[in-house]
Amino acid sequence: MKQNVNTTLYPYLLFWLLINLVQSQFTELFHDEALYWVCSQHLDWGFWDHPPAAPFLIWLGYGLIHSELGVRLFIVLASVLTLFGIWRLVRPADNRLFFALVFSIFIVHIGGFMAAPDIPLLLFSTWFLVAYREYIQHDRWSTAMILGLLVAGMAYSKYHGAIILFFVLLSNLKLLRRQSFWVIPVIALVLFFPHLYWQWVHGFPTFRYHLIDRAGDSYKWTFISDYLGGQLLVLGPFSSILLLWAAFRYRAKSDLERSLKWALWGVLGFFLFQSFSQRTEANWTAVAVVPLIYLAYRYIEDKPRWRKWSFRLAIPSLLIFLVFRLYLMVDFLPAGMNPRNEVHGWKKWALDIRAVAGDRPVVFYNTYRKPSKYSFYAHRTGISINKGSHAGNQYDLVPEMEESLQGKEVLLVDKRLNEGVTFTPGGLQDLQYRIVDDFRSFNRVKVQVLDAPRLLPADTMLQLTIDIFNPTDHPIRFQDGKREVSLRYLVFLGDETALEGSATSALPTKEISPGTHERWNVSLRTPHKPGEYRYRFGFQVEGFSAGRNGPFNPLCVVGKVNSIR
Repeated sequence: MKQNVNTTLYPYLLFWLLINLVQSQFTELFHDEALYWVCSQHLDWGFWDHPPAAPFLIWLGYGLIHSELGVRLFIVLASVLTLFGIWRLVRPADNRLFFALVFSIFIVHIGGFMAAPDIPLLLFSTWFLVAYREYIQHDRWSTAMILGLLVAGMAYSKYHGAIILFFVLLSNLKLLRRQSFWVIPVIALVLFFPHLYWQWVHGFPTFRYHLIDRAGDSYKWTFISDYLGGQLLVLGPFSSILLLWAAFRYRAKSDLERSLKWALWGVLGFFLFQSFSQRTEANWTAVAVVPLIYLAYRYIEDKPRWRKWSFRLAIPSLLIFLVFRLYLMVDFLPAGMNPRNEVHGWKKWALDIRAVAGDRPVVFYNTYRKPSKYSFYAHRTGISINKGSHAGNQYDLVPEMEESLQGKEVLLVDKRLNEGVTFTPGGLQDLQYRIVDDFRSFNRVKVQVLDAPRLLPADTMLQLTIDIFNPTDHPIRFQDGKREVSLRYLVFLGDETALEGSATSALPTKEISPGTHERWNVSLRTPHKPGEYRYRFGFQVEGFSAGRNGPFNPLCVVGKVNSIR
């Protein structure tokens, strides 16, 4: 028999709200949160690796409270609304069992306060499933319109929402025969059009990053075990197997439950398949938590033995999560026990660097984490200048920041400087810095290869035509500074630099007018060993590494070819 326990919902929601508000106030920002805060200071219809929902929520909260609490305020509210939505979807007879299952899931605790795209995605996908149940039962145009709005919300949160939408539709194809159904994609596409237009204007940076630039990382077979182990962790170190097995054994009794089954195993299976070709993050499956909770609860609720084990496993889970939450607020571990420290000492780290930099802007290489943390905690300008070997980050989409530094005195911070002063700000990683009195960089200049052949013979000098574009509202002058500027080609095999050389004997022009394009003829030498390579071009200031001025281009080098197309 199902257990009827007379407990109310609202004390649980109030507890969840308060504990996450306290957590938000007394926990320093994670690296990604600092980046999304930077994005919130430059609101747009899109950003480097995600749509704009999370930065928008951060912008709302930080406008009210200038602290970590402000960054996370609307994320916390979104997590409460998500929890309420899951409860509405499940309609549990026993709130104690329901919340024991929910609170035994690790990612639920992180998602309760962390300002990341997964939280708005969970919010919109949860209420999508609530509305979807209503739409299955009653074919109403008004419900279809609501679904269209929620699908747009999912799309603006994180692209991973498309996976759960795909499997929900695949489980119930008869919906395609409803006239009202077609209102859903129409409304979603109309509302999502500004983001798609933003992607087109900026050369589809998000899709290039996830599908090409980032996908070029060297593959390791441990990606599969990392994925499987990561899922057992984020779904609960003690309860994950119980929840997954219960969800697997539950037999769907309605169209909704069949859709939830497809969604759960579809999401988990999709990312398992992806782990055979590239690295996956454990949190990417967060959207599967909602169907997991529903199906597991439905199977466990009327089975006394399963109920007993659910409570037994929830207790150690909650104790571990309590200790983990306390650690995020207070660093009580011995030094060196947390090699991936994201939330301790970074405020002091930023203030230590500011004490050296003064009012000078601080420039970092190849990292979104450090300039974002520095900008938030030091209340000063921090920026990343990415080298040609780097896949890129949000700072590549903010050319006005780099433009504002030209010719200024800056503090250049990098752990790989050939010369400079070594110091350890905040007691964290050793860094080297030096003061550059006439800083110059040219990553804001965009380089695109025109009609590049993909199949080329080894050890051959090739002539290419490239398009040079100045996206800023200022002329870009290559000879204003004290150091010479050149254009380099960089060829990569996996993550390693295979070849680098000069693309031109001298720059064809000394200045590019704002908003204009120029075509240059350049050279590229292919490696002497056959293989699948990638290459790009980058402007190099004398004494520094070549920059990141365009996307990676594929390059297949063979022993010999009869013709080049």
